[in-house]
Amino acid sequence: MSAFVAAIFLLGLCLANAVNFTTVYEWDEFDFVWPSGADSSTGKIKDKYRPENVYPKYMAVFGQRLFLSLNMESGIPATLVWLPTSSKSTAPPKLAPFPSWHLHEKDNCENIKEAKGMETDTDGRLWVLDEGSRNCPGKIWIFNLVNNDTIERVHHFPDSVVSHSYDKRWLHDIVIDKTQDDYLAYITDSRSERIVIYSRITDKSWTAITPVAGRKWISLALSSNKEARQLYLGRYDSKELYSVSVSELKNEGGSAAVKFIGEWNGNPYRMLIDSSNVLFAAFLRENYLSKWNILVPFIREQRFHEVGNLDAAWPFTFALDTNGTIWMVERKETRSGNSYKLLNTAVGAKSKLFSTSTVSTTLDETSGQQEITESSTSSLRKESTPPPSLKTGEAQSLLGVFFINLSPQSKFIGKTQPRPQSSISLPFLILLQTCRCVADPENGKNASLFQAHFDG
Repeated sequence: MSAFVAAIFLLGLCLANAVNFTTVYEWDEFDFVWPSGADSSTGKIKDKYRPENVYPKYMAVFGQRLFLSLNMESGIPATLVWLPTSSKSTAPPKLAPFPSWHLHEKDNCENIKEAKGMETDTDGRLWVLDEGSRNCPGKIWIFNLVNNDTIERVHHFPDSVVSHSYDKRWLHDIVIDKTQDDYLAYITDSRSERIVIYSRITDKSWTAITPVAGRKWISLALSSNKEARQLYLGRYDSKELYSVSVSELKNEGGSAAVKFIGEWNGNPYRMLIDSSNVLFAAFLRENYLSKWNILVPFIREQRFHEVGNLDAAWPFTFALDTNGTIWMVERKETRSGNSYKLLNTAVGAKSKLFSTSTVSTTLDETSGQQEITESSTSSLRKESTPPPSLKTGEAQSLLGVFFINLSPQSKFIGKTQPRPQSSISLPFLILLQTCRCVADPENGKNASLFQAHFDG
């Protein structure tokens, strides 16, 4: 078989094994696990609820629980909720406020006001960024999921770090960086045009200035390379992608030089990087997700998932679990309201924090979600590994790009070796970046994709 035919065969094999999502749940509209008892406030909460106003913004997964932050529009009773990743019941689960209804009571700045980005760490903690409200400043919540969901830390941002004036801050997302002796959080605040950093060990926060004006950061993702870790940044209302070395973010009151990487086809509002350094991104009002392996040049993005018209500003939110499964909520907006799907697929790479982690995720057996009430939510605390994915394959990541020299003496030039321009008269591009394909373990198929060119 010629090298050209082999390359075409491998391309076809990769496309044939394209990643497909499995639908876990579907909702015509979200409902809540309402508090029980004779308290008259319960009825008032339900009466004010407007399901058409609900849409998920960020999510995290740990064990058999999936956490969502909801937009804080009128009539939304709780902004931080959870649901099980599997259920014995065929009915879609209701949303349970996390960690309790009590922490979502209004008119109390010590409660959760508006949850935004969130992430779990290797010690079983859930980190939640809280935007605050017009009358309450922003803060970070750290919950211990393996210790009865206890509140381990609440960090209130000083006014010098995140403005206590609601009109001068706009918090979005958070990523966690595990260092040798600490956990650091990186946070985007669009109105300040700075990166906010928080240290768990010192319980202090500070900012790093990005010198060029107009850099209103909204989305961020952290690479898994511990030696030269990069923070990738997406601008608000822009297709541009940048990066900054995390080593420049650790000096309190300092500045950090950002590097332009390239432009997406859309405006990214949500990004994450897995343990194989593949960056996934969702875009405002776009009906697809894209991915890019940060180990190769940003020449073009590769679409990872695409559906019909969703007509939603934030159509997707997604997160990786500890087993290499990506979970995603897909939202479709119609004139009569919203509909939602929870989907998942195996991508073969974990969340960057869990690439070498051995954190215990044991969970007591529980009954179906329909039996979950306010009194029983405390029983779902210790986490376990979710059941095996419904997908039969596992993803393979290539950490470099190969070139095939299709001369009469065909041979591999070598991994990531620059293409000798003098030997090329007719470039033939099969793919410009690393391809992550689903393999069929039953047939032993491992699809690899190569970049080819013709020689004279």
